[in-house]
Amino acid sequence: MKRARPERPMTLRRWLPAFLTLMPLSAQAHTGVVPPTGFAQGLLHPLTGLDHLLAALGVGLWATLQHPAARRHLPWIFLSALLVGLPLGFAWPTPVAPAGTLASVLLLGIALMLTLRPPAAFSLLLVVLLGLVHGHVHGTELSPGANLPYVTGLMASTALLTATGYATGRWLQQRQATAAFRYAGLVSIVSMAALLF
Repeated sequence: MKRARPERPMTLRRWLPAFLTLMPLSAQAHTGVVPPTGFAQGLLHPLTGLDHLLAALGVGLWATLQHPAARRHLPWIFLSALLVGLPLGFAWPTPVAPAGTLASVLLLGIALMLTLRPPAAFSLLLVVLLGLVHGHVHGTELSPGANLPYVTGLMASTALLTATGYATGRWLQQRQATAAFRYAGLVSIVSMAALLF
């Protein structure tokens, strides 16, 4: 009888190319040239903006590493903070907000790479800041009127990405693939550092 082959360990050579393949070709979707208005634009925006994509997926992934008391709350708190940030960005736009989104994803990438599990209050604070900053940037892109379809699509797509990150994180935990979280964080760090510098 043949022995079952032992499961191969998670290695950088196996996982990093997979994460890099999933990265979109566009660097950012926050161009601000054409004001977004439609549902389809809102639905596609998180998928075409690298910063928003990594933020939504990263929050879901990182949430699974946290204490059970905060784990299930972090995704919806992130979405709520993003929704609150939208009118703030519309009312008080600032030119430094895009840099803030990159810095926030960079910070999240570091937390993922180090598999940080801080006190629940700190993790909640980080997720709230992420949501507010990203919501603020999207709010600066809105035009007066006809924004409800865009916001609906944006929130639906972001919720789906965050849920995907959370489900992926739980799947990785079941397989004790802690290294995959580190490589996901590394991809976020490298991507955001490239855009910042």
